[in-house]
Amino acid sequence: MATHREEHGQYLIEAGAFPLPSGIEWQPRLVMTRLPGEKRLTKSQSFPGLAPLFPTAKGATQYATDLGRRMVDEESPRLLV
Repeated sequence: MATHREEHGQYLIEAGAFPLPSGIEWQPRLVMTRLPGEKRLTKSQSFPGLAPLFPTAKGATQYATDLGRRMVDEESPRLLV
C-alpha cells in the first residue's frame, strides 16, 4: 500500500492507496489526525470507501492527500476531529 504523510495546519494527513481484488484498480484511503496541543489530545478519523477508483496507487494517494488538504483549508464539516 502506497503511503504519504504530511502535517497541514493542525492535522496530520495520512493518505494511501489500497489495491482492489481485481488487481487493476486502487482505492484511496485517508486518515486525519488532530495534532496535540494545549488542552487538546490527539484524535484520528478515517474515511473508508473513498471514490473514485484509480488505475495507479500514485493517483489514488494524490487524490486522498488533496482531499485531506481541502478539508483542513475549508474547515469541512466532514472533519469531526
